[in-house]
Amino acid sequence: MTSEHPRPVLTIVSNADAKFFPGLAVALASATAAATGRYDYQILVIDGGIDPDALTNLDTHIATIGHSRGIRATVTPLAVDQGLLAALPERRGSRMFYAKLVLPVILAHLESIVYLDADVLCFDGVESVQPVTDSQSYLLAGALDYFNTIEKDCPWLDQLLPHERTLPYINSGVMWMNLKGLREINFTEKSIAARAAVPDARHADQAVFNFLCRGKSFILPDSLNHRTALGSNRPLIEGNLHLNIHYIGSPKPWLGDAKTSNWLAHRLWHQADAALFHKPTPVESPPPHNLSKVRKRAVLYRFFNPPRAAHYRSDLKSLNDPGSILTKAANYWESVTQNLNA
Repeated sequence: MTSEHPRPVLTIVSNADAKFFPGLAVALASATAAATGRYDYQILVIDGGIDPDALTNLDTHIATIGHSRGIRATVTPLAVDQGLLAALPERRGSRMFYAKLVLPVILAHLESIVYLDADVLCFDGVESVQPVTDSQSYLLAGALDYFNTIEKDCPWLDQLLPHERTLPYINSGVMWMNLKGLREINFTEKSIAARAAVPDARHADQAVFNFLCRGKSFILPDSLNHRTALGSNRPLIEGNLHLNIHYIGSPKPWLGDAKTSNWLAHRLWHQADAALFHKPTPVESPPPHNLSKVRKRAVLYRFFNPPRAAHYRSDLKSLNDPGSILTKAANYWESVTQNLNA
């Protein structure tokens, strides 16, 4: 696709192995479907063992979705020095959890990127995942994590000044990275050294990003990285489709049945997967396996933890989809597929 006035290129980076490929496909396809037409998309994938044919087919499909949005969109495997990856620790048998720590080094020709985890469903898209002003002043941009402050997930507290402990802590699943700035602080080498020094951190690479980039993170709206968890259904109950749903924890939608807290979000993922990849419409999901437990807790917690009880009631309410978000999403995907078939 050529133009007299070429569009700027937005580089999006993700990573996956074969197990996470279904999530990767939906994340990238839904992000491309939400494109505004202002950017061409260069999507780079750190390949942790994906079938080459599957990745080629995904590239073709993403190009088709991009064309329907009036942009050029490509998916390219990102070559990574195995020696560099070998320096990273393993988590749950994979180094993919830490792969984005080496991005400043392996993407030395780029100044900034948008990073997107493979377990995200995009309705809002990723073009707003960047600081709105003075981007060079920041190393990262992302939504606040549930931890909120660095001290809640930092094995290196003894190296922090008192005021640094309460600095914002972002979630690294959807974020903008200032690669040029990260190279200037020697981020990759420092991150590998930090992880080697402390074996355990609750959120692995996320703890490293927040520790080394403290005070240099731009806070983005939660809607750009809305994380599934207890009580997180409120926007869905209200019928709010203007968000990106990040399926934190387990099981992922393509790997297991949902809990009450993410039952509606899982249905949205399967609906998107069917629409984007021309699969049969998914049957209605069975009731969540923990439903009876949540019902009991919604009552019992009223007496000693009312806020948590409210979360349980919210999750129970979401099972009836009071905001008709499934219908709204179905209409959205119908418009997407109509453009694809035009």
